[in-house]
Amino acid sequence: MLDGLAMPPVETLSKKGFAERLGVTPARVSQMITAGLPVEPNGRIRIADGLAWVDANVDSNRRRSALASTDSTMMPPMSSRAQRDAADARIAELKAEKLAGNLINSRTALRWIEGRARMERDSWIAWTSRAAPEIATATGSDIAIVLAALDRMVRDQLASLAARPLEGLGR
Repeated sequence: MLDGLAMPPVETLSKKGFAERLGVTPARVSQMITAGLPVEPNGRIRIADGLAWVDANVDSNRRRSALASTDSTMMPPMSSRAQRDAADARIAELKAEKLAGNLINSRTALRWIEGRARMERDSWIAWTSRAAPEIATATGSDIAIVLAALDRMVRDQLASLAARPLEGLGR
């Protein structure tokens, strides 16, 4: 505290945290420290100073960093272990949801939907054979003409339904 003013906290990272920030190994950060990367007495690295040193002293072709900027507000990239842990956690969540009955197998659902659609198509086509005699009798028409007309109309309707895009369904 100087003259009653509080000093803003300086953001620092451990060697491992700084390595994750750069996307390198902690051993590489140790090499950088040996080469002159500034380190606090407690072994921590000031983020802004460390990034400035890396920009000034590390060949850009050797940098593996996803974060080339010195913006200290950016999140550090996830280490491969953190990525694996996050993926494992997501898999565990999905397994729990499946066991709870909140998820279904997409292949099974698709097979069921396709089977249901085939059954409905076949039912409509068979309906023309059942309905044609009744319509022909009621109108005094030739059954073959009525059957042909109904069959053509039902097939046209089914083709129209099949051509309709599925966008927006189930949402």
